[in-house]
Amino acid sequence: MVARKKPSLKKALKKLDQMPNEFFGTVNIDISTLPCMTKPLKEKITANFDSDLLIEIKDVARKYNISYTTLINDVLRKVFMTEKKT
Repeated sequence: MVARKKPSLKKALKKLDQMPNEFFGTVNIDISTLPCMTKPLKEKITANFDSDLLIEIKDVARKYNISYTTLINDVLRKVFMTEKKT
């Protein structure tokens, strides 16, 4: 079997450096609008839930392919942060 020559990273980078800048364009991003910059800070806690409730939460989370902690957080946020108490 003939040994295959490995590609040279140095040669590839040299070719890349020789290419005109117009090939690459520019990217204008407002970093402050990225989701990672606007997420609220998380705090780790220990909480105890009724097992039947936790089973239901995990089933819903699995159905929608999301984490159950995210689901719990979103539900609690909707109840406590957006609804007005009567």
